[in-house]
Amino acid sequence: MKQLIRSALIVIGAIALAAARPQAPPNPLTLVISNGPFAGTYKSKGAETICMHAKAQKIYTASFKDFEAKGPKAFAEGGIKVDSPDAPGPYHGDLHAAFGDGPKAVQYDAIRVPVTMTPKGKGADLAGEGKTKEGIQMRVTASCQDVTTM
Repeated sequence: MKQLIRSALIVIGAIALAAARPQAPPNPLTLVISNGPFAGTYKSKGAETICMHAKAQKIYTASFKDFEAKGPKAFAEGGIKVDSPDAPGPYHGDLHAAFGDGPKAVQYDAIRVPVTMTPKGKGADLAGEGKTKEGIQMRVTASCQDVTTM
């Protein structure tokens, strides 16, 4: 009986410790498409958004990919890239969105558009707005709290 109680206490303690351990904060990403067949607001699953600061490549990115996206209108990918984030002055970068799965997936890219990067704690808030070559207006914002630095 003592061993059963001792085992139960050990299990309860292990569960309490696991619950108390901090999880990596989410990195929410929001995409707004203003016109076209995919017009609307899309939000990533924050835990599935990866933020990265690659110093040697001189980029800071937030990107999302839903590997289980199904259907022609599913939000499959989104991202924002800041070029030369460690340099002073205004920033430029790229915006990306993809919808659907398979060979009929639709991709939108706005290249070399003005972006902002506001340091926040150990991460940064990113935002950019631009137009694709097809005339689709898009805006991407991301709040990077958990950042991988390379």
